[in-house]
Amino acid sequence: MSLKEVRMSHQALVDEIRRFNRFYTGLIGLLDERLIQSPYTLAEARVLFELDRRPRTARGEAGFLARMFDLDLAPVASELAGELGIAPAHVTRIVRKFAAMGLVEMRKGPANCQPALSLTVRGKTALADLETGTNRDLGRLIAGLGSEEALELSDALKRATRLLDKSSQTGPSAV
Repeated sequence: MSLKEVRMSHQALVDEIRRFNRFYTGLIGLLDERLIQSPYTLAEARVLFELDRRPRTARGEAGFLARMFDLDLAPVASELAGELGIAPAHVTRIVRKFAAMGLVEMRKGPANCQPALSLTVRGKTALADLETGTNRDLGRLIAGLGSEEALELSDALKRATRLLDKSSQTGPSAV
């Protein structure tokens, strides 16, 4: 295969991925500012999910007032932002909004008694409601699939995940 054919093949794949992204984001309503039947944006929902998955420990030195009132969110926001590929300032705004809503709080963490940001009972309830709604919506989306089609879709999703994960770990090719 010539270099030109490889580039054309690469561009065709990029075009196909973009076409699928447009189809899928429209299908599940991601172009809406809020997730379907949810008060949260996609970024907010993902932050909720990640905080439930693993509470975040604040590292580094906070100022006196930040320590007194457990307000030093910058290290936590920075860590989350790096994992999610979202600007740290945006994650900080989300976490502050969640704190004001009573969804998250800084608690004494188990390791070295460093404060850890985690979901409150109210935050866990909000996440459970969000996951219930998402599962319901996705259930409706796939309700018309037969057993063979469901297996085919599952295999395709697993394969796409594996291929793209492998590709992201090796970085861009030299071609």
